[in-house]
Amino acid sequence: MIVEAAEDQFVPTCVYNNVDGADRRVLEHFDEPTWNNPVVRIIDTDERDIVPRNGRDWTQRGVAQAMIAALELRERAVPNYLELLAFEDDARLTGVESAVFGMT
Repeated sequence: MIVEAAEDQFVPTCVYNNVDGADRRVLEHFDEPTWNNPVVRIIDTDERDIVPRNGRDWTQRGVAQAMIAALELRERAVPNYLELLAFEDDARLTGVESAVFGMT
């Protein structure tokens, strides 16, 4: 589902950090080191970060939360499945095992 959100709401792009050419120019533009760990950036059409660069939390929750924040900052609708994905992963990572719902 995280891939679906990336493809539906954004223009996903992969930049390799260990090759020359266009990839190297992108790294230099964003002042990213070569041979570093993965980084997630959500940028606008002017190549400015919408939300802070994510270079540490590559969990589904971390990436989903960044996507949600970017959509909200741009006043775009956040798909329900993306919110649920972040919520479920947050619950899993923080140890929530059950929930109780009252019904009338």
